[in-house]
This record gives sequence, structure tokens and C-alpha cells, in this order.
Amino acid sequence: MTLNPKVYKIKQSHRLLVNKNTKSIISEIISTAFEKLDFKKKFDIESLKTIEKDNFTYFLYLFKSDEVASDWQEFLPNGLTQNENFNETKLSLILFIETEDHLFCVIGGNASYQIILPFVDQSYGLNTYSRIIKPAEDELASIKSRGLTGTRAGMSEQFRDNYRIIDFIKFGKIPQEIHLRLSQEISDLHFDFLKKRENDRIQVYVGKGFKIKKGVDFEILHRLIQELDIIEQLDADDYLSSYKEITDTKYIQNHLYPELITRIFNDIENLGKSRLDLHNRFQYDFSNPNNIEKFYEADEYRLKEKTDKGGYKVFKIVEDRNEIYDAVLKRAVEKTGQNDRFKFMVFLQGVKITCYQDKKLTISSNFLYHISTEFKFDRKPVFLVDTKWFHLRDSFVEDLKINTVHVLNSYPAPEDILNIPWDKTILRTEGVYNFEYDEKDNYIVLDTLIADNLELCDIMFYNEDELYLIHVKYGFQSKMRELTNQVLISARRLRETKGTKEKKLLVDIHHQLIEKGYNINGLDLEHFIALFEKRIKYVIAFTSHLKKDLEVKNNIEKFTSNIARYSLIQCSGEMRANYYDLLTYQIPRV
Repeated sequence: MTLNPKVYKIKQSHRLLVNKNTKSIISEIISTAFEKLDFKKKFDIESLKTIEKDNFTYFLYLFKSDEVASDWQEFLPNGLTQNENFNETKLSLILFIETEDHLFCVIGGNASYQIILPFVDQSYGLNTYSRIIKPAEDELASIKSRGLTGTRAGMSEQFRDNYRIIDFIKFGKIPQEIHLRLSQEISDLHFDFLKKRENDRIQVYVGKGFKIKKGVDFEILHRLIQELDIIEQLDADDYLSSYKEITDTKYIQNHLYPELITRIFNDIENLGKSRLDLHNRFQYDFSNPNNIEKFYEADEYRLKEKTDKGGYKVFKIVEDRNEIYDAVLKRAVEKTGQNDRFKFMVFLQGVKITCYQDKKLTISSNFLYHISTEFKFDRKPVFLVDTKWFHLRDSFVEDLKINTVHVLNSYPAPEDILNIPWDKTILRTEGVYNFEYDEKDNYIVLDTLIADNLELCDIMFYNEDELYLIHVKYGFQSKMRELTNQVLISARRLRETKGTKEKKLLVDIHHQLIEKGYNINGLDLEHFIALFEKRIKYVIAFTSHLKKDLEVKNNIEKFTSNIARYSLIQCSGEMRANYYDLLTYQIPRV
């Protein structure tokens, strides 16, 4: 009899498990589950079956779930089910394996996973693979990953044969689960007992757990655990992920989270001010990472606070997502004052952002969940993305710099496409700067013009052959993530629109341009739509935010935002692969 189990590792540093022996750890894990499930019976540690094998101890916890009616009872007609017993009892098990330094487990049955989930090392499989990785030889079959940039919070990608790990573009991605074929060297060195033929290469799934894509009996499982125990002693390679998740909950709660709240709290002094010096402002990106498009396309945002009775009430409705952050901070000051940081934090934790489109609720999430940011702590850059904290590996910082310069040098927009210098003392906002082009020939300003819940771009420029859709941002900082998200959403929607007969989006834009009195160079609807038959190119236009107007591409060391760097790199690759050419342009400041 063979099965295909997945091996997990118990995180013995968990606050409920630390400094406990194996039996006490098992008891804590199962008793915690009983309490959550409101089971009346108590777990009896003596009910565990145990055996020893080659200095490993196996503990088996076997349990049956309550009887439930089979789905077939509802599927079949009453004439067939009458007076028949369709109840079924499901069997589940957890097999704990104690080695000298670790506690592994394998499970059977759906209920088992819910019991161990709070206590497993969430990155065990990935960390194990990082100890045996051969980037130039390992073949990637599929990968699930989280996105730190772009419009997708989660990605699932499949690859053809002979696609190597080294070919995988990892910028802006954090692997969650990988299916791959190991190199011949590693297959021979660590897993020769699994091979049927000499040239076999072992296939594995790695994520939270480690799974061999092959049925094994108990003896082979035992040998696999022995080998995994040995692999744990090897040094990990940082190649696979450029990011290292910070999993020390005490470090997060005692240091990083308070630092985040402090930075937001200190930003109160900037409310209502138009600052020329952006260094004093808290740098962040604000969006719902689970569904960026629905967040961007919402008609209105209802900001809700907790009530004394535990419910929520709306304290403000805004139509512009850029007003949310300041509106929440102002309300926090009204409720808690400007001196009590603890009450300020508690208030923010209780704020929800609910998004509506056509008067229907689309998405809703906590205020703090929307914030992505980057700052240095203990002289290391840390990132908060989607409520998770990460360190960026030092080697990757250098890769980011090199690739950012490559994008800026390789894909420049035409020289002087935006030839008006941006003097912030005169042109204080992006909108004011954009409208400097309203009366210029071959330019059409679309800033603040929303058609079908989309801002196509800030400025359009066209010549005989090309149409440039320009997105403008002051500074090369974390706000670049927001800008690149907008570019990708715009490109997707434009491609979809061009494939329709009605061209509704373009019709709506032309109508609004006329309604608002913007300059459209005398173009009627037919000729306006015809612009989009030209060769389309998107442009990310930005300035330096430093006191001295330096070029980013020649002074990459002075522009320290890694979020800006990898946002640009990711957007450039995704645009070229799926949509239109993406060019870059640095607007002169003086």
C-alpha cells in the first residue's frame, strides 16, 4: 500500500509551544483545536500510539469526525433514500515524527490540516528547497506566488518543458508553492532510494510542506524523513526569493508595528499642508491588494469606524481614493487627540474602508491592510505589503539598481515629450502641471477625467504615427507603485476596448472632453477614435524628488526607494509581455 503524503514541520518556536517537550507540544496543538471547535471532551495524551524507529519516535493521533449525512442523500430522489442511512463517519489522523532537533508531521483527512495549521512552519517546504536548489538545472513546472507590484496580488504560472528556475523573473514576486523537477545531482545525492531508473529526476511540490510526486510506503516515508532531517542542516541559498518574510511575531509586534504606527502618527502634523519637501511625509502606497482594480474603479469609498456596541458606522464618504488616508487621520485626531498614540493606534485598527460601485458594495478591508510602505529599521530596509513584513536581501538590492538603470536607458520616451519644466513653487500639484499642456498642439489632457470608472492617462500626445499615453508622478518614490498599477489597468482596459465595435470607453472620453471644455485640437469623435489606431505607447513620466534635480538613471544610489525600483521593473516586463510598449521620461524640474 502506498500513499502520497506531504511532510510539514511544527514551528517549535511558536509562543504556545516554546520550551515544551514533544508530548506537551502535541497536547497543546490538539487541545487548542478542541477549544476552538468547542469540543466538550478533553484530549488525553495517553491515547497516542507510539513506536520508535532508528532514533525517531512516531506518535499517531487518530480521530473520527461527527457523523454527517452523505451528499448523495440530497442528490438522490426521496423514493431511493427513504428509510436508508446515509450518515458517514470521516477518519482523520496526524502522524508526528520526533527527530533529535525537529518535529515533523504528516496528515490524513481534511480536519487534520485545520488542527496543525496554526503551528506549522509556513515556509518549511520552500526553505527546504532553498537548501538543495540548482537554479541552472532544476526545471520549473508551475509556481504560485504573491505579487508585491502590479495588478495581481496572486499569480499562478505554468511552464513548458525545460524551463529552468534561473529563467523565472522573480522581481516583485514571493513564491508560495512550486512544482518542479530536481536536478540529476540532487536526485542522486538525496533521493536515490526513490528512483526506479538511474537517470530519474525527482519531482517535488514545495510550499508550506514538502511533497514527493510519488506514492511511498511507510518504510520509504521513514527514509524520506531521515533525509529531510539531514537537509535541515544544510545552508540555505537566497536565490529563489529576493525577499525574506519576517516571521518573528514578537519582533513585528514589539518593533515593526509600533514603528509603522509612529510614522503614521507623526504624519498628523502634515495634514492640510502642501509641502514642497516630501522628505517629511510618510511615504506609502494605499490600495486593496486583493483587488486593486475594484478599489481603483469604485464610485465612492465609505469610511467606517467601530461603535461602542461593536458594530460600525460611516463617518465620511469620499469619491477620490487619494482622500482616504488624510480623512482617516483627521477623524483619528478628532476622536483621540494629537497626544495619545495608543488610542490613535486602536482607532486605526477599527477603521474599515468599504468600496461601492453603482451603489453596490464591492470590497471591504481594514484601513491598515491597505498600506504598503518601506522604511529602514535597524539600518535594514523593511517592507510592509498585504499585512506581511519582509526584508529585502542585500544581493537583490544591487540587482534592482542594475535592472532599473537598464529599463531607464533601454526604453526612453522621445526627447522633450514633456518639455515644460516642473517648478513646484509655481506648479504645486500634478494636476496643475498636466494642464500646462492643455492648449498645446497635438496634446490632450485627460487628468481627472474618469470614463467608465477609469482614468486612461494624464496626458495624450500624438504625431503622425504614434499615440503616447502619459502617466505623470512627482518623485521617484513608493508612489511609483500606485502609478504602475494605474498604467497596467489602463493598458488592459484599452486593449479590451479596442477589441469592441462600440469603443464605448473612447466615446465616453471624447464626450467628457467636450463637456468639460478641454482642448481636443478640433478632433471630432471619428478622428479622436482614429488616434487609437496609431502605434500606442505608454509613458511613465516622473521627476526627481531630491533637493537637487538629479537624473535617476545616472544617480540610482541616491534614489533609495526599492518599491519604486521594482515597481518600474515589474511594470515594464508585464507591459511588454501582455499589452503595449512602455517608455520612461524624467521631467526636468527647473
